[in-house]
This record gives sequence, structure tokens and C-alpha cells, in this order.
Amino acid sequence: MSKLLNAIRLSIAIFALLLTGCASADSVDAQETGEIIGSWRGGEVLPYARPDSQVIVFSLREDGTLALSLIYEVGPRARVWTTDIEVEYKDGVVSWAYHTGQLDPARDTMRVSKNYRGDRSEWMWVRDRGSDSLTERLRTLEEVPFSYSVPPAQDDGWNCGAPEDVGLDGARLSRFLTRIAQGEFGDIHSFLLARHGTLVVEEYFARQGRGHGPFIASVFRDRVHHLASTTKTVTSALMGVAIAQGSIASAADPIVRYLPDHASRLNGEKEAITIEHLLSMSSGLQWRQSGVRWSDPRNDAAALWRTSDLVDYVLAKPLVAPPGRRFVYSNGTAAVVGTILENATGMPLGRFAEGHLFRPLGITDYLWTRYPDGTIEADGGLALRPRDLTKIGQVYLDRGRWNDVQVVPEAWVARSTQQRFVFGSVGSASLGYGYFWMQTDLSIAGGTVRSFFHPGDGGQILMVVPELDLVVVFTAGTYGTDVKRVYHAILSEHVLPAVDSKPR
Repeated sequence: MSKLLNAIRLSIAIFALLLTGCASADSVDAQETGEIIGSWRGGEVLPYARPDSQVIVFSLREDGTLALSLIYEVGPRARVWTTDIEVEYKDGVVSWAYHTGQLDPARDTMRVSKNYRGDRSEWMWVRDRGSDSLTERLRTLEEVPFSYSVPPAQDDGWNCGAPEDVGLDGARLSRFLTRIAQGEFGDIHSFLLARHGTLVVEEYFARQGRGHGPFIASVFRDRVHHLASTTKTVTSALMGVAIAQGSIASAADPIVRYLPDHASRLNGEKEAITIEHLLSMSSGLQWRQSGVRWSDPRNDAAALWRTSDLVDYVLAKPLVAPPGRRFVYSNGTAAVVGTILENATGMPLGRFAEGHLFRPLGITDYLWTRYPDGTIEADGGLALRPRDLTKIGQVYLDRGRWNDVQVVPEAWVARSTQQRFVFGSVGSASLGYGYFWMQTDLSIAGGTVRSFFHPGDGGQILMVVPELDLVVVFTAGTYGTDVKRVYHAILSEHVLPAVDSKPR
């Protein structure tokens, strides 16, 4: 019936255009609109990044008018939106909400200025015919009822099975997954669940959850996803590996030992700052990040993208508390840890990770970005496949082992997940911090269980619940939300009630 109604509406629109004559015919000039209809790849022009982060799609509405109909982030953030924004196009000049631009004479490059509330930026896109088939399928994907499927075996070290195989209520989990697919929890991109070493849930979503099923899984399962601050869990693991190998003597070492080019910044009381202080966010250095808008010039995390020497920027901050006494969350100190690891091991952090953590886990795909000054983004720049991020959690659940191979030292797993500071609460539970791992208690029938985890902006999270032999991973594109509170509610209300509470 809907197809019949759409056909009737289109016929009426065409008849109206014939009645109104040449003036309206100009608005649907097939030759001119053909210059812009389809996929364009690019993004914002930045000094430190190639404009290749998005594909935007222009298409015709049923009434013949032009619209921006899809935005697809092809980078590791992997977001997909369907839109219906009116577009004006004439003689190579294009405009839509806050955007005005020009196509080049060959009509294969589009340069656009965006002016939003006085904030001006420059964008560039190039014609991308190769993406037309994919973007059209994403744009027109039908909303169908959610249907769970057992994760596929991929010869990557995972045992795969159904929830019931490991004492989980499959029907309850399916009801939760159906609510994700209905868009109830925002832009969740993936949800993975492993218990007793078996991967039992691996589902992928797009378009605010409403895109799902085999096609969406085929597009996103093998793509690395931005981890944001969940990256810190991997950086912590690499520190443990570097210490075990002797590249670093101890977490108690003063950081000045591994930062010779910045020794002048680490004199006086700053000489007492150790690696452990950086890992536990207790360096004592002044830092403003939480609760300050990204656009605010006082936001130190944002300033890391503008400085010509990140490590110097961080270490130049005044000491406002004795090292080890006060917790202050800081992307800056986590980035300095990345530099320490590179200096100590004598190799780029990604290469060190590849040889000593990723390869033993069968992880072959990753992306690890750097700040404009070249500093490794050890605080939030790693992208992994969700299935591979779940392996990191399984390693920590199994005390550093993966398939009977000791990958991370067992003592480091225990030490890095141990609570050293209480810095807040979520619900009625306190939030603790160790070495780039947070801790909180979760309620289950008859009591509580301990968990350790790290969230990332946008809705990324890796969580381990040792007493339930459980690993949970979410990736998402819901930026600007309080990830900790959202997932604490989701886990408490939807995931943990599906778990039998038998201890490991």
C-alpha cells in the first residue's frame, strides 16, 4: 500500500510540474542536478588531518527537489545519519543549512564554507561514485524486526556460542537488543558480550539503531572503531608489558628518567612525579578538562590539539598538589605516558603494541592516531574492531592470559585494576580509579559484584566483571553524553539480570 501511495504522490508531483511550466522545470533540470546527485567524500579542512572523514549524499525527493539525504562517517567513528535537508544548486553554486560553496569547473570537487553561529570552517568534498551503491543501500535500508544470531566463528581465537550455552537468558537479551534496534538507547554501534571465554553476543547497528542485520554486520564487523578514552586500557596494558620486558624498571620510576628532552620542566618538586602518578591521574599538575566546554580556551584537553609541543605543554603546568595526593582526570598525562613508552622501548607505540600485545591476540587491524605535534594519542586515539577490543577484556578477565599464553603479566592486571582513588559516584555506587582503569560495584540479585572498566566519549566502553566471568563491550556515536551513567543503568537494568549469578 505504501508503494502505491508513493507512486500516486510522484505522479501528482510530475503533473503539477507540467502544469506550472518552465519556471518549475528549472528546479528539476536533470542535467544540472546530475552534477551533484550522489556520493561525495571529504570533510573539514584541518592542518593536521586529511579531509576524508565523511561521505555525504545528495538525492532527489519525490517532489523533484534536491536534498542532503545521508551523512556517513567513513572514519573510525562510523556514524550514519539519514537526513532531509533542503539543498539549492544552480550553475555550480550549492547551499544548505549554514553551508555555501562552489563546484569546480569539472564538477568533481566541492569547496564549502560553513558558518554556524559565527564559527566559520572550510570543508572540501570530491565526487565518490564508488560509494554510491553502499550509500544508497544505507539510505534506503528498510526497518525490519530485530533478530538475534550467534556470532560467527572467524578463526580468530574466539569460541562462539549462544547465550543459553553459558548461563545467560537469551530471550531477555534479545528484548534488550530489540530496544537498541528501536533507537531507545541512542546511536549504539555495537554490543558484544562474552562469558566463560565464549563470545555469545556480537551485534552491529547504524542509523540510531534502526539499521541492523546481516548487511550492517558485513559493513561494520571488520571495521576498526574509535575507542576514545577506552584507549587508556590498552596503554595501561602496554606499560605492564614494557615493565615485564625490562624497558622500564618500575611504575615507581620518576618520569624525568624517560623524558630527557624535558628535564628542565621536571625540577624541584616536580622531580617526584612518577609513572605511577601519571597512570593514576595524580601527578599534581594543574589541569582543566572535565566540566569545561571543548570550545572554551581554558580546556586543556582541547589545547593539546593546538600546541607545538604537547609534552612540554603538560609538564609546564604548575604543581598544585603533592604528587600522588589528588585525582584529576587528564588526557595530557595519559599522552605523556605514551611518549614515555616510546622513549623507553625505542619504537612507535603502535609497533610495540603490534609486536607484544596485538599479534599474540590475533589482532591484525588497528589505527592509532597522533596529535598535530606528532605525539602519540595514547589517551584516546586508538581504533580497534569491537571483536578485538573484547579480547583485551578477556585477557584482563583471565589474569593476563589469552588461550593459555601469558600476554600481560598477571601481577600487572591485579595492580592496574586496583582502586587507588575514589573520585565520584554513579547511582549509589562509588567510582574508583587505578592505572587507567575505573572500578565500580554493580547490583545483582542478592548483592553486588565488582567491575572494572573504562568509558570513552561517544559511548565506548570495555567492562570486565570477574565474579560473573563476563566481558562487555559497547561502541557508539552518542557524543557529549555521560557514558558512565548511561551504561551503569543499561547494565543494571538489562544485561546483568540476564546473567545467572553463579560465581566463576
